Amino acid sequence: MDVFATRRFNFSASHRYWREEWSQEQNEAVFGKCTNRYGHGHNYELFVTVAGAVDPITGMVMNMVELKRLVTTVLDQFDHKHLNEDTPYFREIIPTTENLVQVLWGQIEPQLPKGVRLAKLRLYENNDLYAEYFGQQQRATFNRRYEFSAAHRLHAQQLSDEANRDLYGKCNNPNGHGHNYQLEVTVDGLIDAQTGMVIDLVDMDRRVQSVLDDWDHRHLDYQVAEFAEQPSTAENIVVVLWQRLEALFGSQLKHLRLWETANNVFDYPLSHN
Repeated sequence: MDVFATRRFNFSASHRYWREEWSQEQNEAVFGKCTNRYGHGHNYELFVTVAGAVDPITGMVMNMVELKRLVTTVLDQFDHKHLNEDTPYFREIIPTTENLVQVLWGQIEPQLPKGVRLAKLRLYENNDLYAEYFGQQQRATFNRRYEFSAAHRLHAQQLSDEANRDLYGKCNNPNGHGHNYQLEVTVDGLIDAQTGMVIDLVDMDRRVQSVLDDWDHRHLDYQVAEFAEQPSTAENIVVVLWQRLEALFGSQLKHLRLWETANNVFDYPLSHN
């Protein structure tokens, strides 16, 4: 059975989203501020996951020193560069996160030693946005993080007041309490040949915000219908959010991760890598 090993890398680069055959108006409608003629930049964070059997002599899937050397050599082509102007990879395609992670796969995967396979690349453009690639041609996942603030009280109507206090402790405070919830939304799809995106980011934001606007700065128990008769636990919240977002994204929606606090994190469904 394979063991998975991951190493983190960083590089800095600038890029621009622009299609020459489109008008300025069309480019700006699709790419927004990313059309700035001089480009903009990011501190990229790349997680490289390799997999394989554990060598019976070395006890390793792959020497991490060798993986570091290999990946660093690849990233030297991109680090402190303008991706459009200084690399050969983005003459015809837009240097979106989805396209960039696919290009990186093509550079890293052939150099791995025999018996080691590249299992996954996760590329963060910033703290709230990343793309994952698993080697499937022109297909990737895209993750975006959102935040909403809400109050709630944990209280099960089927239990006595005493039982609720014993079960939920401080969270059963009659006056409620609240959180700055963070929600990660992951979608999956083919990378569009023209835009370089799995999904239109503006449209994704619009759909997610149409759901979260009903929750933000609200008391979940009193103002969100789904919690009139069930406790507003994070487990129930993430399931209800899935139901609402699935109605908007369909099969493209792959995974939700809800951060109630820095210590309490809830995933739905579990099958996402």
